[in-house]
Amino acid sequence: MDEIIDSTPGETGIPIGNFISQYAGNFYLSCFDHWIKEQKKVKHYFRYMDDIVIFADSKEKLHALREEIVAYLSDNLKLSLKGNWQVFPTYIRGVDYVGYRVFRDFVLLRKTTCKTFKKKMPHIYNKIAAGKEMSFNEWGSIASYRGWLLHCDCYRLEQKYITPLEEAAQKYYLERVKKK
Repeated sequence: MDEIIDSTPGETGIPIGNFISQYAGNFYLSCFDHWIKEQKKVKHYFRYMDDIVIFADSKEKLHALREEIVAYLSDNLKLSLKGNWQVFPTYIRGVDYVGYRVFRDFVLLRKTTCKTFKKKMPHIYNKIAAGKEMSFNEWGSIASYRGWLLHCDCYRLEQKYITPLEEAAQKYYLERVKKK
């Protein structure tokens, strides 16, 4: 399984952050999910909201399936497939999906997320090293990135950027967050 169709969110679609968006998206696309799995017999289909990933044995199968998907979405749901869909061998560049780049044997943090992480953590570290206390938002950033790193292969990132901040983050939690 080396190929993929990737459809990612764009300018139109379900509004991010709206409480009902996830439920509405799942409800509205559930008939598509059933069609693709049960009628088209696609085994390797993944969808999160309006991001869809499909694996197949060949580009030809994916291109033919894409044409059927376009027709199904248009005829049944009055939707269109975004123009940035792609078919490519996943073993070369992995699948950029829900914040990670997923390869066959390992998972990396998405490049843009990793760059932001690498900028933010030294800033917090330097602030603490200068004797200043971190803010609630900075403490939250550390916790958030720690959560991201739990789900990918990033031991060195964690050791370099999170481990030096753990003691200060724990102290902040005990003195500021837990006491509230």
